[in-house]
Amino acid sequence: MAAPQASSPFEKILIVGAGPAGLLLALLLSQQNIPSVVLESWPCLDTRLRAVQYGVPATRVFRRAKVLEDIRRISIPKFPTICWRSVADLEKIIEIDLSLTESEVDRMTVLPLGEIIQILYRHCLDHANGLIEVKFNHKVTDVGQNESTAWVDVELEDKSTERITAPYVVGCDGASSAVRRALFGRHWPGETFPYRFVVQQLFYDGFEKHGWDGGNYMIDPDHWGLIARRGNGGLWRVTYGDGLTGLTDEEYLQRRPAHLKAMLPGHPDPDQYTIESTNLYRIHNRCADKFRVGRVILAGDAAHICNPMGGYGAMSAILDVEGLVDCFIGYYHNKAGPEILDIYAKVRRDIFLRYVDTRSRKNLDRVAHTDPKTALEKDGFFRLLATLQKDEKSMKDFLMGDGVDVIALV
Repeated sequence: MAAPQASSPFEKILIVGAGPAGLLLALLLSQQNIPSVVLESWPCLDTRLRAVQYGVPATRVFRRAKVLEDIRRISIPKFPTICWRSVADLEKIIEIDLSLTESEVDRMTVLPLGEIIQILYRHCLDHANGLIEVKFNHKVTDVGQNESTAWVDVELEDKSTERITAPYVVGCDGASSAVRRALFGRHWPGETFPYRFVVQQLFYDGFEKHGWDGGNYMIDPDHWGLIARRGNGGLWRVTYGDGLTGLTDEEYLQRRPAHLKAMLPGHPDPDQYTIESTNLYRIHNRCADKFRVGRVILAGDAAHICNPMGGYGAMSAILDVEGLVDCFIGYYHNKAGPEILDIYAKVRRDIFLRYVDTRSRKNLDRVAHTDPKTALEKDGFFRLLATLQKDEKSMKDFLMGDGVDVIALV
């Protein structure tokens, strides 16, 4: 690893978690000649089904990190519409024409997060001038610090242990963060929702036959969720929340055909579609009490999590990283003191609690608890969209503004 500049107040950053937040942080730090070490408990990158779509603010960060061109090269060339449908009749309630932004460099980004992680990792290896070291099979078991340094204790693949030190530790290790638990134990303020979220990628020719495209939010008390095209060749992501609690994963999957029959155009039986992959998980809105404790800092899902309706999870993690990296850059190059890290911690936590938590809950309520027959009249967001539809410039300005994360999909 390259040596830090002699006058810098710290020599490297220790990042826990080789997910999107951790790798993006390392990559952006390297562009300012700041070394980092990234520890990952898994033996490989985590490419499970998660976010796939990111609004304009995130796209701008991808461009800054110099990965946007690679993302665009393998992503869907255009994403035509986002709409909200009633499951009762599968008719559109309202839609947004995303073709208005097709010529914009910073338009919405569409690519499964697992593929973005692979791009980020490749850039960390090939474009960081030796400033990034990624270590797999390094499971963090404890975190500590004193006035001059921080450290993590890790368990290696052979079950031996090691202590790794650095001036600062950043926990980017997801919702089950070992770093956050070392700071706060199991205290994790917030709420777990009474749903099991079921996510699958599938092939079904009925989408094309019935003229479906883009992203389709499904409004229904029993079969709410999101259906969206995710790749070339007919690949679609279908997600829904099952409100029956206490079942095993197998029992939830036994209920899947009924959900898909209600939600998919043409109301198909299981032999009419092919499921490629599936994930099941609980959904939460939670936020840590602090994002900084001395020399230990939290970012992304390690700091806060929210339900996936609206795409705020990945979006917030990416914007956390951008804010944190700017603070580290100013500090490293002697343009600010360590107190700037407190500004990151306060500002990003306030943004989550004031905006992300509130809006993501509204997005969940919109699909799970709204009467589709009266949604256009009673839902303020739908009324705003109806007004914007009257003027293309106003709609485009909205789509390219920082508020676009309200409708980003996950």
